[in-house]
Amino acid sequence: MTLTVLSLFDGISCGQVALQRLGIDCVYYASEVDKYAINVTRTNFPNTIHIGDVRKVRYIRHTKQLVCDTGVYDVGDIDLLIGGSPCQGFSRGNYQSKDTDFEHSQSQLIYEYERIRNEVRPRYMLLENVSMKQSCVDIISDLMSATHGVKFHKVNSSKYVCQHRIRLYWTNIPFNPDKPVQTEYPLTLKELIGDGYEGVLMRKFSKYGGDDADQFVPDRPLAQTITKNKYKGNTAYRFNGKKTHFTIEQMEQLQTLPVGYTEPAGSETQRSYCLGNCWTVSVIEDILRGMLP
Repeated sequence: MTLTVLSLFDGISCGQVALQRLGIDCVYYASEVDKYAINVTRTNFPNTIHIGDVRKVRYIRHTKQLVCDTGVYDVGDIDLLIGGSPCQGFSRGNYQSKDTDFEHSQSQLIYEYERIRNEVRPRYMLLENVSMKQSCVDIISDLMSATHGVKFHKVNSSKYVCQHRIRLYWTNIPFNPDKPVQTEYPLTLKELIGDGYEGVLMRKFSKYGGDDADQFVPDRPLAQTITKNKYKGNTAYRFNGKKTHFTIEQMEQLQTLPVGYTEPAGSETQRSYCLGNCWTVSVIEDILRGMLP
């Protein structure tokens, strides 16, 4: 089974990791602009075809060509379109910004996904974003309804790994979120960290700026949603009486990635940034599983 895949806002190519785990061969076109994320993809998947800024990508239907920053490609029909458009405007962590919801410039990039979806008319599509207001969910659901059979799913990564991470998915791939396929990744922080784990230090963010003091929750089985800043995000726990932060390798496991996957990003800061922005691979794997015969 070989698919032609177009990934928008590709990040560190978590979609490609999921496809590989499913044994699905693909020709993979990736639109991404962050150089550190691109380095991760180039190292782990050197055959990826990088096509630059999503705003400059065009699919010419009558010639079945992709026209983009890096050239013109004879791609044929595109089987799968995937993407997780930037979420800053929709995120609860964006309280301090004057531009929220669709007013935020990053949130408006979802219309680039819609445009390319309309040009491509893929057999399968998957769009991901953060938990948001119901009014925004309704708008996106209406945009995605142009593809026959698209359904909306709200999935917590905690069904696959010990991280509380609620994300929204729109797809026409057959998927039952109530029957997750289990992976080898730990479902509790005790399993991940081992003896000495005492509980999570919960961080609560304020819409008035700054954040509240850590609140200790003993024996909590799940990490909070990891974010792109390791030391200002949700990465603290108590280990043998001391405040400790998840290592990058533990954060990779919380996103169900191979340990060391993000090394090509370079510094701990850039690796953390990539991990906070990326998909939980096992969730994507379970959704894409519905394409298998």
